[in-house]
Amino acid sequence: MMLDRPATSSTLVTVASGQLFSTSLIPTAVGNITKVFDADSALTDTSISGAYIDEIWLQYSKRNPLYIDAQTTSVGTYSQVGTAQVVTLANHNLQVGQKVYLDYTSGSGVDEILTVTAVTLTTFSGVSATTATTSGNVNVFPPIDICFYLVSTGTITNINQLFPLFVASVPATYDNQYFSLTEKNILPLINRPVVQAGSNFNSATSTTSPKMRGLTLQRGQAIYAAVSGAAALTNGFYVGVQAGYY
Repeated sequence: MMLDRPATSSTLVTVASGQLFSTSLIPTAVGNITKVFDADSALTDTSISGAYIDEIWLQYSKRNPLYIDAQTTSVGTYSQVGTAQVVTLANHNLQVGQKVYLDYTSGSGVDEILTVTAVTLTTFSGVSATTATTSGNVNVFPPIDICFYLVSTGTITNINQLFPLFVASVPATYDNQYFSLTEKNILPLINRPVVQAGSNFNSATSTTSPKMRGLTLQRGQAIYAAVSGAAALTNGFYVGVQAGYY
């Protein structure tokens, strides 16, 4: 797309929505959000018609070689038999395939990054890197969920003006300190093919031109973000937006 003015921004997000996203994606108050991109929501710039966003990424605000310590750890219990590991923790928020850092505080468990293979509402399971028969307490570094909202007003007066677009669930492991919403297929598909030929997303054999991921905003709209939970992040994420006005 032809862009008149490039618009790349980076905004620190720490604010929590006021409740877990398992309860609702909508924040409990209009102050529980942070603006991360603005396509002239105040309607003061008549030189633009809107904006196109082709990438949103998260950059953790510090470096850690083991985990992302953005929020307080959750305390659960574990039971290991051989390499089969089961952790009991309410509201763990993990999904199958995600990785989680486990800091074992009792028993003979060895701290590790576990890949989740099964979940219930109160437990998650995986294959431990060590073999043991043990149990005890464990500090769990749960994923950080960040919801992005579309707002079509310059002044937000009611939470009903916030419309959830998508949620980025960031596993709290060292390899997610940079997290691309394009690479993770979280940004929606734009309904137009790019000019070059190649494979579609998630297809190694298709010869159809791939679609682009991103967002198109009309003038007067903005994107906000908030973190799941009642407590703000101790260490936040910078939300980077690569975009342009047209």
